[in-house]
Amino acid sequence: MAHILPNEVLDTCTDGWFYCFGKWMYEVTKGTFWVFALLGFCVALFLATLRLGNRRAFGFASFVGMIGAVYFAILKYMDWAIASIFIIVGVIGIAVLIMTED
Repeated sequence: MAHILPNEVLDTCTDGWFYCFGKWMYEVTKGTFWVFALLGFCVALFLATLRLGNRRAFGFASFVGMIGAVYFAILKYMDWAIASIFIIVGVIGIAVLIMTED
């Protein structure tokens, strides 16, 4: 039996357009869209703040990734197992920032 994609995103939507579109993206890509979107955002953030130093750039990007992962996990756009990896990296980034305080 073939897998049928949910094509009618807005017709069955009762929770708001953004939430329904996000769930649709999660279902169509089998849970990888929001993970790679957040990972790409964190890499871009790291590269954008690299002029402040490696430690600060890593701390800033990992903290934003941690906050984003918790937000996406609460909305059920990301599994908690994957969000916990972002959380662990975020805690390590905060520890790096605290230990290397100038």
